[in-house]
Amino acid sequence: MPSQQSLPEFVQAMDAAGFLVRITDEIRVDQIPKTLEANPTKAVLIEKIKDCEFSVLANAYSNQDMYAWAMECDRTETGRKMVEKAKSRVKWEIVETAPCKEVILKGDDVDLTRLPLFLHHDRDGHAYTNDNLFISKHPDTGVYDWGIYRSMFRSKNEKSVDMTCTSHRQRIHAMAAAKKGQNLEVAMVIGGPILDKISALVGVPGDTDDFEVLGGFYGAPAKMVKCETIDVMVPANAELVLECELMATEGLNFDEGPYGEFTGMYGGGMKHNYRLKIKAMTYRKNPIYQHCTIGGMHPWYTDNMLQLPAIEADLYGALRLAGIDVVEVRSPAGGLSNIAYAKIRPLGAGDAKQALGLMLTCSKQGLPKVAMVFNDDVDIWDDQAVLAAMAFRYMPDRDTVMIKDCNTMTVDPKCAEPGVSSKIGMDCTKPMGAGWNPDEFIKSAVTDLGEPPADLKPLTEDEIAREMEAFIGAEPRAWLDILKHFHGQPYKFIYGAFGSLRHKLGRMNDAPWYRYTLSDRPFAFEAKPAALSNFDPRHVGSTPA
Repeated sequence: MPSQQSLPEFVQAMDAAGFLVRITDEIRVDQIPKTLEANPTKAVLIEKIKDCEFSVLANAYSNQDMYAWAMECDRTETGRKMVEKAKSRVKWEIVETAPCKEVILKGDDVDLTRLPLFLHHDRDGHAYTNDNLFISKHPDTGVYDWGIYRSMFRSKNEKSVDMTCTSHRQRIHAMAAAKKGQNLEVAMVIGGPILDKISALVGVPGDTDDFEVLGGFYGAPAKMVKCETIDVMVPANAELVLECELMATEGLNFDEGPYGEFTGMYGGGMKHNYRLKIKAMTYRKNPIYQHCTIGGMHPWYTDNMLQLPAIEADLYGALRLAGIDVVEVRSPAGGLSNIAYAKIRPLGAGDAKQALGLMLTCSKQGLPKVAMVFNDDVDIWDDQAVLAAMAFRYMPDRDTVMIKDCNTMTVDPKCAEPGVSSKIGMDCTKPMGAGWNPDEFIKSAVTDLGEPPADLKPLTEDEIAREMEAFIGAEPRAWLDILKHFHGQPYKFIYGAFGSLRHKLGRMNDAPWYRYTLSDRPFAFEAKPAALSNFDPRHVGSTPA
């Protein structure tokens, strides 16, 4: 995969990989939401929009298979790969020009109505651009940050932007500029490949240049080009760039929202946010307008699920740093970023609870709200396996971790105070320590005896009975051992022979096999008071006289 794909190259690659649906008939802008909702599991390219020069791409980073494809790995490895890539730093390079400079509109020529703007959800405050990578430099340090923020239409050259979360670095930059009595220069990039979005969301220290991280993901320097009207660099593969002045000195005093959120519901009501003035608008000829899907009737199949690999990477990295032997992390799509699973190999009885504390608090996304931890014999990508482990490896009074007053997204409708949430962790690992028998948690494997021996000598039932008695007499045998020994003989003879010996056989008290041995009583051991365990005591009887 090319290190810095243009949007047309990315579309072609998605098409070749089977991730894309093309809509070739011309449609109106008001038909876009319904068209996207009808194709929730694929990226959608709408090639012709009535009265608009742009085509539309949406849902282009909407599921975990897409993230794995972009990272060139299996989906179970995405979080781990992101952690590895995020450690690399590669200095970026400046280029003189780029395709996003083919059309340049400045001043009064700036006109956001050129874009195919539409009302995505009924109760949205207005049309939004959602696939917005906001880029700015910290006013004091000059360190670049980029991140995904939504931005609502106000007029042909004005927008508002949602920066209500106190942890958002663009908000921090704006606050720092306001303290200096300055506004903030911001470039808004719309349109790009999945790898760019993943790089923007991965957790790194706040003093890190995000475009050096992008180079780490590419394995080569990111190529950057200077904006026309502001002192900000943008990636050279940008499709559309809006050069903005964020009016930081005006404060968070402009209406924004509400909007259909990643929860599948409306969240947060009408917010107080910043205003943006658009100073220039530059884009490629024959441009593609990329829209980030969110909410709707299939919220687990939208572009906002890009949070999933970001959360997986944050959790995987934190567990590794804490010395937890973590195998993989999954944030399931249906959990809408608020649920996460980790598969670990506990080295001590406290590892699972420690892992849960980390999972609930370590991600810069403020998520998840629910965390579960499992042993490495559980396939955390199989929802039924997860439920089975929860059913019999989790005991509410002993295996629950609860933390109050944690950070979360402001759109959770169950929060009494916006952005503040209680969180719960569930230890679904096999218990460790004295008093617990690990054999009780071994999965019941399906018997497979394989093919019978090629040189099998047929035996009569009487011959099998005599040989079976000698076989058991040599040492106690599990029934599986006996079946293996006589594999290939007629099953009626095997069971008949065993039945003829049954009155001579008893059972050993050697869990978990409880082998057969020659004995004049059914229980071939002296019964003793049972030690405390979670066995039903009715399973063990007293020795008959």
